Amino acid sequence: MDGSLATTARELDEIVERVREAGSFAFDLEFVPEGRYIPELALVQVAWGDPEDPELAAIDPLEVDVTPFAELVGDEQIETLVHAAQADLAILAGSFETEGRAVRDTQIAAAFAGYGDQIGYAALVQSTLGVRLHKGSQYTEWLRRPLSRTQLTYALDDVRYLARVWGELHARLAGGERLAWALEECQQLAATAWRRPAPDESYRRVKGWARLSGPERGALRELAAWREREALRGNRPPSRVLNDRSLLELARTGPSSEDGLRAVRGVDEGIVRRHGGRLLAAIEEGAARPIDREPSRAPLSAAGEVWATALHGLVRALALEAGIAPRFLGPRSEIEAVVRWWIEGDRESPPPLPLLEGWRGALAGDAILAWLGGEAALVADPDSEAGVRLEPRTQR
Repeated sequence: MDGSLATTARELDEIVERVREAGSFAFDLEFVPEGRYIPELALVQVAWGDPEDPELAAIDPLEVDVTPFAELVGDEQIETLVHAAQADLAILAGSFETEGRAVRDTQIAAAFAGYGDQIGYAALVQSTLGVRLHKGSQYTEWLRRPLSRTQLTYALDDVRYLARVWGELHARLAGGERLAWALEECQQLAATAWRRPAPDESYRRVKGWARLSGPERGALRELAAWREREALRGNRPPSRVLNDRSLLELARTGPSSEDGLRAVRGVDEGIVRRHGGRLLAAIEEGAARPIDREPSRAPLSAAGEVWATALHGLVRALALEAGIAPRFLGPRSEIEAVVRWWIEGDRESPPPLPLLEGWRGALAGDAILAWLGGEAALVADPDSEAGVRLEPRTQR
């Protein structure tokens, strides 16, 4: 391929065949999120072959079914190179039920290679390869046809250098544990890219749901589940189906007639005409199956707050020492969950928290448990980058 726009099934099949022969490829997507639940795919860019002079192709999803391309991303035998691909992978998961299997995200790899947290593609290309990219067509109308040569060139540049960048990062990470950590994080990204709740759980995303009574929560659960299914069916943001405030008011007031529905702000005549019966049934069915109020947790004790603060510093220090972005280890909320478990739970059975498992457990989890158990002390170390270190108590 010469980088022209593929618009037929035959051209797409040729691209797919060449990628399968290569065993590795880079991809990027252009899409339009405005007014849609799942962003509308507008262009697919792929690159494969010699990293120094890759073959390039753009595929037009407005003209051809790109399912064969999506299947490449889901093939664990084919290495898939991307950058900051959560949105791209979410589109493939939501539209094609495809989960990436051998994903290598260069933004994640860069964070483990010392390039900082969430570095942009253009900045990473310049840092690793010394190539400056032109970003003039970044905010363009990708659904309008025909696409200009400038648009295609810009789009293909997003995959042109990915294999070379990955090669640089791989070389920097190889020979230590950080490569395995980065690959584990890439796979986690692919597995969790599509993060929509099950319809019956979507009520928890409605602001104010926790203040409702049990029957009102039950009604909200059914209403929010209906809205979620309607949003997916029509590929519209849930708020375009019915906004949160209207949904909450329907659950709170529990109307039993179409006139009652009309009395709620935001419930227009069109909604009543098309969905009135289903809304009334949802309110009635939900109220008959109330959701009990969840017991509130007491705040951490004063000692627990101090421990969480100290451990937050320890986690940051361990990340800096390992040369990775601190956010990859664990947020403050997860550290507090560990402290709460240590104070209130069974210390022989650690909770299933990422901070205590996998590469995070090896890097930070074991150190956290050693400190909580009094086996190690956090001491000042002005000569280290983080300013502190963990020291076994036997050395004190």
